[in-house]
Amino acid sequence: MNTSERRFSIYIQLLDNQILNKSDLANKYDVTPRAIQRDISQINSAFADNALPYTIQYEKSNGGYHLHSDQHVINAQEILALIKILLASRALNEDDLRNTISGLLNLTPSSTRNEVSPLLQNEIFNYTPLQNQQPLLDKIWNLSKYIIQNRSVQIKYRRQHSEVVTRDVLPQALIFSEYYFYLVSYNPDYKASLLYRVDRIEDYHPNGRIELGYQERFEEGKFRQRIQFMYPGKLTHIRFQYWGIVEAALDRIPTAKVFARCNPNGDAIPDTSSDQPRKGGSVIIEADTFGERGIMMWLLSQGQNVKVLSPQSLIDNIKKEAQSILKRYD
Repeated sequence: MNTSERRFSIYIQLLDNQILNKSDLANKYDVTPRAIQRDISQINSAFADNALPYTIQYEKSNGGYHLHSDQHVINAQEILALIKILLASRALNEDDLRNTISGLLNLTPSSTRNEVSPLLQNEIFNYTPLQNQQPLLDKIWNLSKYIIQNRSVQIKYRRQHSEVVTRDVLPQALIFSEYYFYLVSYNPDYKASLLYRVDRIEDYHPNGRIELGYQERFEEGKFRQRIQFMYPGKLTHIRFQYWGIVEAALDRIPTAKVFARCNPNGDAIPDTSSDQPRKGGSVIIEADTFGERGIMMWLLSQGQNVKVLSPQSLIDNIKKEAQSILKRYD
């Protein structure tokens, strides 16, 4: 093995997060410890010359050299959390899922992969993707590029009841929610930003430009805070009384705030220093949401733990929905 090959071999071992002992390396490559020291110095010089965020440092506690990086390197805890979230989403088909997991694991040293992989095997084996098992990663990436380029596209879109329509739209944002990826796009025919499920976009190609002013720009951060179950609509201010787990309600509705606490009799408690109700009590929550349909689905899921106080239209719709549910059991 010549000098270049030896240095490359040392570099590969360092990338794998190994602790390298100078004497052990000298014996392995049949050279002097001084030669190994020169190798390490040359590798460090190459890092510096190319402005790479790495240095090889001696760790006295471990008795060897270790590759140190000034940039954050993804660790086992982060990889495990990301893959667990990915598995729970069920958004990717099996091929895309396995390739993505393999790519994430390959960002880590072999020792980390050996720690993380056994914690995932059962979930990967029993993974059940969504009904529409088409590949999505390339489509998501291509549509994202159109967003950056501000290019309008013509899409062939399969609606809920299998009707296929053609739409000229301006992609504005890609959002993941409730198992699906959605393309938020401005539709000039409706003069509004509409939602299109990415897995239902059967074909797409760029077709020019749709110009929008600064006032019409789409802010996905605010949109995500106010949307429930991806049902759009006009911005609505709601108020409801809640007897359930307050933290769960505040997590579900990002704009939600506790307006007041109530004792078990329903009377307001002056002290609002805590968001938590007293035993048997409740809280009054206010929030801003887009439309009423999405938030109504969540409110109905809370059963007797919730009572809507305003607006009146939402109260009327919940009553109507509850009556329809009861009729199913007649």
